[in-house]
Amino acid sequence: MKKKSAEDFISIKSIFFLIYSNWYWFLLSISLSLLISILINRYSVEKYSNSTTIQIKYQSDNLLPFSEFLQDGTNNYSQSFNDEILKLKSYPIVYKTVQSLNLNIQYFIEGDIKTSETYDWKPIEFKPHNLNDSYGLSFSVNVIDKYRFSLKSDFIESKEYLFDEKIFFNSGFFTISLNQDFNIDNGIIPVTRVKFNNPHVTTKKYLSLIKTKPIEKGASVLEISIIGEDLKKETAFLNELTKTYINNNLEVKNSVSEQTIKFIDYQIQEIRDTLDLLESKLQIFKTENSISISSNEAKDYYKEIQDLQQQKSKIIIEQKYFNYLLSYLDNNTDYIDIIVPISYGINNEVLTDLTKRLTNFQLERNLLASQNNIIAKNLQDKINELKISIKNSIANSLNANEIVLNDINSRLSISQDLLKSLPSVEREMVNINRHYNLSENIYLYLLQKRAEYGILGASNSSDAKVIEPAILQSGFLISPNRDKITLICLVIGFLLPVIIINSIIFFNDKILTIDDVIKHSNIPFLGSIAKNENSNDLIVNAKPKSSITESFRSIRSNIEFLISRKSECKTILFTSSISGEGKTFCAKNMATIYAMAGKRSVLIGADLRKPKMYLTFTDENEFGLSSYLIGKSTYNDVIEESDIDNLYFIKSGPPPPNPAELLDREEMNHLIEKLKKDFDYILIDTPPVCLVSDPISLMEKVDLNIYIIRQNYTHSNYLNYVNDLHESKKIKNLSILLNSTTFDLGFGLSYYNYHAYDYGYNYANNSSYYSES
Repeated sequence: MKKKSAEDFISIKSIFFLIYSNWYWFLLSISLSLLISILINRYSVEKYSNSTTIQIKYQSDNLLPFSEFLQDGTNNYSQSFNDEILKLKSYPIVYKTVQSLNLNIQYFIEGDIKTSETYDWKPIEFKPHNLNDSYGLSFSVNVIDKYRFSLKSDFIESKEYLFDEKIFFNSGFFTISLNQDFNIDNGIIPVTRVKFNNPHVTTKKYLSLIKTKPIEKGASVLEISIIGEDLKKETAFLNELTKTYINNNLEVKNSVSEQTIKFIDYQIQEIRDTLDLLESKLQIFKTENSISISSNEAKDYYKEIQDLQQQKSKIIIEQKYFNYLLSYLDNNTDYIDIIVPISYGINNEVLTDLTKRLTNFQLERNLLASQNNIIAKNLQDKINELKISIKNSIANSLNANEIVLNDINSRLSISQDLLKSLPSVEREMVNINRHYNLSENIYLYLLQKRAEYGILGASNSSDAKVIEPAILQSGFLISPNRDKITLICLVIGFLLPVIIINSIIFFNDKILTIDDVIKHSNIPFLGSIAKNENSNDLIVNAKPKSSITESFRSIRSNIEFLISRKSECKTILFTSSISGEGKTFCAKNMATIYAMAGKRSVLIGADLRKPKMYLTFTDENEFGLSSYLIGKSTYNDVIEESDIDNLYFIKSGPPPPNPAELLDREEMNHLIEKLKKDFDYILIDTPPVCLVSDPISLMEKVDLNIYIIRQNYTHSNYLNYVNDLHESKKIKNLSILLNSTTFDLGFGLSYYNYHAYDYGYNYANNSSYYSES
């Protein structure tokens, strides 16, 4: 396996030391994030989910004969499973549930920061009377004592009222009652805000919240779930919804059974009167004519006629029902009690389906009472369309029955003509028997149907049954997800400082680290100088044991590797990109370092445009390099001795009008040659090379040119000019010195990379070798 090099771990170390050096920002960011997560978890609106399961018995849409329905134990009002799901989520069922629980009345407990809705834990109860035109009414109630409360509202006069006092508003009034479960003597009752909403708006809200799904594919057990802010409220809603649905299903069945029995009773009474009359007539006829038994020939004719009469009786029953149905549709506006054909033994699938749908739509319309909304209008339109369809179906059935009835009457006429060949008495006897038996068959058939529907009505049960009711223990919190929110806030709290710091670094085009120097230039890197936190610009003399002094000593050692040892006197030039990068500071302190090492050193202030170097040693600048170059001062006049042993300096002198030309004169070369004979090191402080061309002529005459850049101050693009000088070999012996290095990037941020940490670590962990004095 290939062994990993140290560079493979640089990025990991960089991240680690980025966090380490800015730990206070990370601590602050993470702390604020945790505080935000606590506030979000505490004051976010909580949403709960709860569910109930209900079993729905259903069958296919193929309608069975009455006897098969009876054996199956169900009736024709069992809907398909999908239809029942739609009915359970229908507007009328949900509307009835909302009204039953008064869910359009909302109660809120007002807190100092958060106002939360409450369902069962409420100090007062709002009771409206005839306030249907006052939806949107809201007010706050503050309980004063057992008898009084103060009311605050934009709609009603804000003042004190008595509990259960009538408060008139618009065309109605309302009362406020004190909830006896609250003991007012035990403490202050919180302010309660009441909102009176339109029940239709609340119904639409719940319609959008109800979710249904089968427990598994093909199963008849349905899961009904809902999401809301109050677990107790949503639990009560689910249980009331299933209760309303089951009761509605049972009411429809019972209503059908009752109306069918009423209709059959009326028909039985009519047939019974006819039957009594025929029975008396038959008895009288037999008595008067002394006839007891008809001849075989008469019996044959009678049997044939009897069969035809039975067929005719069925047609008559259907005709009676069709006439009843037409009359019912014309004379009624509420069709909830309509009797479907199959209940009367008429197997007309189309008509049965139409009447069944008519009853369902009428039931939904009735639940909306007298409301004039869009849903009620759509339901009424559907009812009107179904009425037209039913009448068309009846007309078709009547036409078909008329054809069949004409055929039966024709055959009866033939059989009756054959009876004429019999003796008149016997023929009359057959006719009376025929009418009697026809009426008796109809009577027995109706008695059978009444008995069947009496049994069915007594055993009616809903097609739905609750398997698992909704209970508080089955509900669970779905938002806010406190663990998730806390984790997200922690991640954001950690990543935010990383993103901010790296963004500052990314968009900062200034030199920050040694890596940036190496990245933007191929010029040899001499080293780095720590930031001077002291006001004394000759820090190496003021604090010879400090870490910054040691960094100058390290630079001194590095210089020895770059300058030829053959040279007895070494010349070093200091320049920079722009003003303020510390070239003068570095030149003065390097000269001092050499002097402290016993080397005779001279520092030349060659920045003739903005001279500053002399200020460290004297306040006067009447003569110096400029006066020497124009011949006003002598060699001995310009060389001055400082307070530091072995350290001498040449001031810049008065600023001349032509500094570049002066520095390029032969007199400058003569000066350097003379200085080489008297000193070990010559250090020259020059103007910024990127601003003026003054240093160019001097840079060609020295042993080493040190280009000063300052951390988080020098722009990286400034190096391009010096890089061109180096690559074109116009300037030789060029090196870069990074000045004023610190781990502070400003804004309280710090940045470490692998090399920067290595540097800082070496000094930090050897701090016992240095002192600040």
